[in-house]
Amino acid sequence: MENKILFLDFDGVLFDTLREVYLVNRCQYLGSSFFSDIDEENYKLYYKYKFLVYNIWMFYYFNPIIFSSVSEDRIIPAFRESLLNRDKVGEEKFCEEFLKIREDLIKDYYDFWQNLEKPYDFFFEIKKLYENDKINMVIASKKNKTSIIKRFKYYNLDFDEKKVFAREILNNYPSKADFFVEYMRKNNYNNAVFVDDNVNNIMPCKKYKNIKTILALWGNTAPSSVGYTQKEAIIEIINYFK
Repeated sequence: MENKILFLDFDGVLFDTLREVYLVNRCQYLGSSFFSDIDEENYKLYYKYKFLVYNIWMFYYFNPIIFSSVSEDRIIPAFRESLLNRDKVGEEKFCEEFLKIREDLIKDYYDFWQNLEKPYDFFFEIKKLYENDKINMVIASKKNKTSIIKRFKYYNLDFDEKKVFAREILNNYPSKADFFVEYMRKNNYNNAVFVDDNVNNIMPCKKYKNIKTILALWGNTAPSSVGYTQKEAIIEIINYFK
């Protein structure tokens, strides 16, 4: 166990956070109240195609498509076309606004926010392994660090905050894989397991034989994805750390 580390994403792996993300984006793009009724048909589309987005800035292009009257067969092509002509200034402004809206949501409506994100069974299984000293663990997520720590505390997970690496750190690396390699070298880990629900984060790790990857099918993955169920992932992790 000493030379092995588990890297975990947060959104779509430990917690189902899509409802929070949906409400923040809806507020930002449409100006809707957090408390307005959700258009369930629109939310289904959002849930179905969220796998296209793996960085906050990508919502800048995703929202105008998913909140408009674009036909479903045009969602993926339209999104991919929009990425061909990126507006870096617009993206940066969008990210700042997104984080501010989420910050206000947490600050002003904390109890409401607490109920938006739901832990997966996988979270509770990981929590047990961590608390019983069965695994070494690091969180690597593009989510805001404060949100992650608040969520862990709410569910009584006493986790070392120094091992939460969020967007403030990960944005400095071309990919999560680059961060993992550096972290492992600096901390003398020879092998790692990485669990994420986005194949775009998984693929860069494939070139490193000492990083085992687990695609979380319980998160926001494409319908054609090949990966692991929650139970299968836990079994893989337990066996890896024996």
